[in-house]
Amino acid sequence: NSMKVAELLRWSRPESGEERISLKEYVDRMKEGQSQGFGIIGESTVAVSSSLVLETLRKKGFEVRYMVRSIDEYGLQQLEVDGKL
Repeated sequence: NSMKVAELLRWSRPESGEERISLKEYVDRMKEGQSQGFGIIGESTVAVSSSLVLETLRKKGFEVRYMVRSIDEYGLQQLEVDGKL
């Protein structure tokens, strides 16, 4: 059941604007050598986009998700895809 839920979840990312991507798309975009997923948790896209943590991760070329809805963090905690998250 968790994989069915995973197919429904969507997150924003710095480059996507309002477009949301699936967990599979996120994993596919991860930089080679990026062994784990990263998400920036905050109240809004504006708040997380100015995070110093985000700036550091982006400089390293890592793929990052914005987690601004209450379901985002909970949903992610319930899932693991290819051992990366």
